[in-house]
Amino acid sequence: MTMTRKMTHLLVALCAAALLGPIAGCAAQSDGDRIEDPQLTGDELAALPSDVADPDHVDLVDPSTPLDDAATFDDDVADEVVDAPVTDDDDALDAATGFQITAHAALLRSGLHPRASDALRAAGVTADRITQTIGNAAASAGTHAADGSVNGHAYSAATDISVRGLSDTQIKNLLARLAKVGFAAWFRFPGHDGWPASEVRHIHAVYANAKMKSSLRSQVRSWLVHRNGLVSNTTYRFYTWSAANVAIVRHKFAQSASGTTNGGSSCFVGGQYCGGDKISGDKNTLYRCTGSGAPAKIRTCANGCAVHAGTDDACR
Repeated sequence: MTMTRKMTHLLVALCAAALLGPIAGCAAQSDGDRIEDPQLTGDELAALPSDVADPDHVDLVDPSTPLDDAATFDDDVADEVVDAPVTDDDDALDAATGFQITAHAALLRSGLHPRASDALRAAGVTADRITQTIGNAAASAGTHAADGSVNGHAYSAATDISVRGLSDTQIKNLLARLAKVGFAAWFRFPGHDGWPASEVRHIHAVYANAKMKSSLRSQVRSWLVHRNGLVSNTTYRFYTWSAANVAIVRHKFAQSASGTTNGGSSCFVGGQYCGGDKISGDKNTLYRCTGSGAPAKIRTCANGCAVHAGTDDACR
């Protein structure tokens, strides 16, 4: 490539996601040009969690320790996060290579996907606000059941977050922050938006760039069409995300091939990468980033693969 892959592919990705305007060389986008996600199919609707009885949250409680971070969410600013490659312990190819990838930082809470943990930290969420990953609830057997295992640890793509001490404005800012880092998330407000009046107030968040169960895939799809992520699938009214924020979650979901793979890290589509450099795979193999699902193998490098900052990686 004559230009650096990072700048070229980054501009393309951000323009497509409506994150940059004409000043950056992107064509103006009219309302008629915006992507309209298809409505859920009958099978997707059937996979959504119940809005009458929810065993996953029957024992959910707010943390007993005081939370003094409310001021963090006085704005909706979230740090940029890069999705690290992971080793999917259930994937035969990843298991065969034995190439182990770790999260950028220690997991905020056991049961989180490493990418979700990094994203929560980037959104300003602390461990004290996380009330459930893999089902704490005694009757949990659905939404918060484990979705798989990466880097040697089981995870659920769904996370529950406490809203204790937060105003409605701060909750909305937190919802915006979560979308900016890749979460489809809803404030579960008892008696509103289909959430039963008897249930607990919290935010339910699903990280879009992870392999997940069918019910969570349906929830992300429901979020993308501005619905409540429950079997009623009604329009969500507490908060409306910007088109740019929706585009980020849509892109993350595409990277995971609609929640069916852990192979989609933050590589740039068309770029060439050694295994372990923003993609999963053997460190002595050169791959092409596909942007959705597993990378495409180009060749095995007889003398090893060299990582080049700012340009395509290559065989030595």
